[in-house]
Amino acid sequence: RMLDIVPCDLFYEIAGFLNEASDLVTLSQLNRTCHHLLNEEVFWQRRANWEFGIKSTTKSSWKVEYQSCYEQRIIPTPVKTAIRCRPPSSQEASNTLAKLEMLPQSVSINDQVFSFDHSFDTNSNQMDVFTSTCLPLVKGFLNGINGAMYAWGPTGTGRTHTIHGDSDSMIHRSLQHIFDQKKEMQLRISFFIIHLERIEDLLQDPDQNRRGISIQHLEKKQVFNLNDAIFNLKNGQERWKKFVEADSPLSIRSWTIIILWMERHVTIPMGKKIYSAQLSFVDCASSCAPRNSYRTLDVRGRHSIRSVTNMISALFDQSKPPTPYRATQATRILKHTWGNNCQTVMLGTLSPMECDVQQSEMTLKFVSCCSKVINPVQKKVQYVDDQMP
Repeated sequence: RMLDIVPCDLFYEIAGFLNEASDLVTLSQLNRTCHHLLNEEVFWQRRANWEFGIKSTTKSSWKVEYQSCYEQRIIPTPVKTAIRCRPPSSQEASNTLAKLEMLPQSVSINDQVFSFDHSFDTNSNQMDVFTSTCLPLVKGFLNGINGAMYAWGPTGTGRTHTIHGDSDSMIHRSLQHIFDQKKEMQLRISFFIIHLERIEDLLQDPDQNRRGISIQHLEKKQVFNLNDAIFNLKNGQERWKKFVEADSPLSIRSWTIIILWMERHVTIPMGKKIYSAQLSFVDCASSCAPRNSYRTLDVRGRHSIRSVTNMISALFDQSKPPTPYRATQATRILKHTWGNNCQTVMLGTLSPMECDVQQSEMTLKFVSCCSKVINPVQKKVQYVDDQMP
């Protein structure tokens, strides 16, 4: 029962103090000592000084100061990786399947084995992917932790389908989970693409967006319920589809990005806590061109992909030049998700066909390397102390 009241490390620390004074510690003694120390200001002052080096406080009590520091501590977190293989289409039924072995946490291809946090075979569905990869990001998002989910892979492997392609996608399920929690919050949504180094806002009126915009003027639509969020999302998807139809040869080199912005106020006995975070869903520009169409692709689109791979590689390979965060629009906008305060998931998508095995191998190599990146994750929470003047 005491472990429900105090952190485990604090529980054993108190027990250690008692052991120094007595050879025999009863549960009732431990219980009384815990409750006594938890109400002593000097105890929380010592904890704050010992764990976080805090010498003085601006809060109404040292207990509030310690809780604030503890909740905002930095936790080194590796980027999570996952692989998903789409099922063969009806047109591919007669084609040869690749020798691809999907295990729960690894994938084998061409006698090479790559390890991941999660692996989803052709029988997996959107719910399986959401529960294992996206749901932890959504829960952290509601508690002030930035999150980002990437879908990376060749064209035609299910990137868009997974992220925002239908009513069962990651963004739709995330919105449903957020509103199911019935927590009071302010939620805003942005939906845009990066195409040939231009940012096109899909939630802004097209007549006002012909020349592209800078990220500072990005539309952040406030949504009040699930229907409102889905309505804005569908409007953005309709404009996205028109863009793809109008410029399909080059659209595979476009980055599609959806960002949720959240602010939530929680009342506590001595004031309130303000949580704020952002959750990004990134449908990456195609990491490999479709077969027989590479020459139709713009050089700026290829440079955008290369700049992001260089940015990620520089974070775990010390022999690389400094992280090129300013190389392209994509690296500028996505830099907060790599090597910075963000929980990041990289999902690689594969084709099951033998003719695509080279592209699948490239995807597996790159996604497995992403797990080497360590992000310093920290809650974004502000304590407002009502007892301070």
